[in-house]
Amino acid sequence: MPFYHALVRPGLLADDAREGFANDVVEIHCGVTGAPPSFVHVLVTEDDAGRLGEDAEASIVGTIRAGRTDEQKAEMTGRMSEALARRAGVAAADVTATTRDIEASFTMEGGQLLPEPGSPEEEEWKLIGSAGS
Repeated sequence: MPFYHALVRPGLLADDAREGFANDVVEIHCGVTGAPPSFVHVLVTEDDAGRLGEDAEASIVGTIRAGRTDEQKAEMTGRMSEALARRAGVAAADVTATTRDIEASFTMEGGQLLPEPGSPEEEEWKLIGSAGS
């Protein structure tokens, strides 16, 4: 379910850097939340429409299940900003990152509604995701 969209300036990331960043995102999200890697989705697109503005090289928006703590979200966005900046060879201050919460009951993974973070059903759900890894 977690879906991360990185919007980058055209030509900023070579294919290998994109792949490396996607792996960084999976590692960071799973390390902080305990989610199975197979559930994390990452999309990197180039900003051909000029949506980034003049001051940013890239932005990351993560759509994640509601219920994560502010500390978890701050750790994930901080680490992802740093990872993208490192892969792109730009200053971390030129990369913005944010998350938006979505209710677990509004989303599905593998044809099943997602459980709330920390609920008893979450452990069973994680086993399903781990089997797909």
